[in-house]
Amino acid sequence: MPLNEWDPRRGRGGRRWRELTREVCPPGSMCEAERCKASTREIIFGLRRNHPLGPSVDHIVSLKKGGHPTARENLRPAHFGCNSSRGSGEHEQRRPRSRNWAV
Repeated sequence: MPLNEWDPRRGRGGRRWRELTREVCPPGSMCEAERCKASTREIIFGLRRNHPLGPSVDHIVSLKKGGHPTARENLRPAHFGCNSSRGSGEHEQRRPRSRNWAV
C-alpha cells in the first residue's frame, strides 16, 4: 500500500506513519505552526515521546474538515506541543467580552 493510501483502522501509527513522519519532519526541521510560542522554532529530536518541543506532523487542513491524512501537501513539521494545542481544527479568534452588559 503506498504511503498516500491510509487505512483508517491503523490510525496514525505503525511503520508507514513513522516513515512519513521522518520524511515530513527530518532532523533540522523548524516548526511551521502559525501559533508557535516555543522558545525555539527548531524541532528538537531525541527527547522523550510526546515532549512539547519534540517532532510531530501537523495537518494543514484538519481531518475533521476534510483534509487528506497522508497527502504530503497537507502535512508540515511542528512541535508536538504546537500541534496538540491546535486540536482538531483551526483556532478562531476570540472576541473580547464586555463586562458592561447594559451599555
